[in-house]
Formats: sequence, structure tokens, C-alpha cells
Amino acid sequence: KNIPADKKLFKVPSLRNVTRTAPYFHDGSVADLHQAVKIMAKAQLNTDLPDEEIDDIVAFLHALTGELPVF
Repeated sequence: KNIPADKKLFKVPSLRNVTRTAPYFHDGSVADLHQAVKIMAKAQLNTDLPDEEIDDIVAFLHALTGELPVF
């Protein structure tokens, strides 16, 4: 569909199996998921998350890892 309100929007991919998709970012500049979370926390939230919180987020992302369905 060609919806004017959707112009210049990005379709964000699922986080499923994100732990298997390194390197990260559009240019592949970050190989480590921990570092990617740290960078995005600063860029999007303007905060420096403690390593413990980053580890919790990375653990959650690992929980989204599973087998891909066979079609």
C-alpha cells in the first residue's frame, strides 16, 4: 500500500535470533551485542547503562533465540 503517512518510515526487523545476526548496525561496525546495546542506550536514551543492566538486556535477547521454522 502507498500510505502517505508511512513515507520515510523504516520497517524494523524482529529481534528473534538477534544473537545470531552479528555484526550489528547498518554498517556492521559492532561485532558484540553488549556493545551494541550500550551504544544504542546512549544514542536513543542519552544514558550510560550500568554493565549489569546491559547484561540483563543481552540475556533477554538470548531468550528470543530459537529454531527457525522449516517451510
